[in-house]
Amino acid sequence: MKEYDSYRYYFPPRPETKSTPNSINVYERMGFIGQPKLNGSCGMLYTSPNELHLMNRHQQAFSRNIIPRSDLEKMHRGNGWQVLCGEYMNKSKKDANGNIFVGFVIFDIIVHDGQYLNGTTFIERSNLLDNLFESKNYDGYIDNISTNVYRVKNFRTNLSKVWNEIIKIDMYEGEVFKKENGILEIGYRPENNTGWQLKVRKPTKNYNY
Repeated sequence: MKEYDSYRYYFPPRPETKSTPNSINVYERMGFIGQPKLNGSCGMLYTSPNELHLMNRHQQAFSRNIIPRSDLEKMHRGNGWQVLCGEYMNKSKKDANGNIFVGFVIFDIIVHDGQYLNGTTFIERSNLLDNLFESKNYDGYIDNISTNVYRVKNFRTNLSKVWNEIIKIDMYEGEVFKKENGILEIGYRPENNTGWQLKVRKPTKNYNY
């Protein structure tokens, strides 16, 4: 693992490959893990005992702060730098009850206690998140960790059923499928870490597979 010796931006592991809903059962048979894909802005939460930076995937600070800084500071664990990857819900999307959903929804961790987790598998990092954060169910698809901070659930079975359910909810835009043993590369470029994950998005007026 690479030591994370100072605040430095790395591109988040995010899917670029697109697929269609009729392929979801194939991915399930292949052992992919499904995660809900939220309709927000991909973000990176950098925390240390003394600093906090919330950045978008273009290496810029978000222009609008919708979550109190104190809520995000509570997410730090360990003694050194930590970097959490998630979805910053800043697009006024609604939950299943028709309420505007505000929050930061974690889907991965790439730095913990000053160590870049390159070489680890997706499931190893998912287990690390289990150990770092206690959570309780929010709506069946994400868990609540703290005020305004959430985490996506992992699904191994019934992935088509999950897809059909979440596309009815405004704040979800589809599903991401990740290889359990997908290896984290250092995110020097946006293209790093695209080989072990893909996405299936619901069609919109601007997007149709």
